[in-house]
Amino acid sequence: MSYLRKVKSYKNINDPQRSFVAPFVDKHSGKNEFFAQLNKLVNWKPISAKLKLIYTKGLTDRGAKAYSPLLLFKMHLISKWYRLSDTQTEVMVYDSISALRFCGLTIEDNVPGHSTLSRFKKELTDHGALKGLEKEVEAQLKSHDFKIHPGKGRVDAKLITH
Repeated sequence: MSYLRKVKSYKNINDPQRSFVAPFVDKHSGKNEFFAQLNKLVNWKPISAKLKLIYTKGLTDRGAKAYSPLLLFKMHLISKWYRLSDTQTEVMVYDSISALRFCGLTIEDNVPGHSTLSRFKKELTDHGALKGLEKEVEAQLKSHDFKIHPGKGRVDAKLITH
């Protein structure tokens, strides 16, 4: 775990104290529980640790700050669950307050671009890790008797209780 000591701050690390609009955003985003439920059900810490072993951007003091690999992985999950292209995923995260919050972003943050998301997914695929991480999320959801049925549109993706 010594690699964690080398981590400099990632871009867009959610700091609720920096936003004066956060209370208003919370007030207007409480209706959509899909992503809020997912964040409560999934233990993201082990997934984040695995991602940092594979996706090493941002782990040195050199260069510009990188996006958090967990943020990018959550964007990938949105893409998978809603059957969206990387460009459509970028737009959805910009457009949807609940998706933005699921990814750990605030309304003031920049959303990673589609090309960043594509490169991230390619790196995980090249390391043979993408499917395993997806299965880990699915297994955690299954342990809570939840399953996501991907849909063709935003309203079709939902959590199903067994």
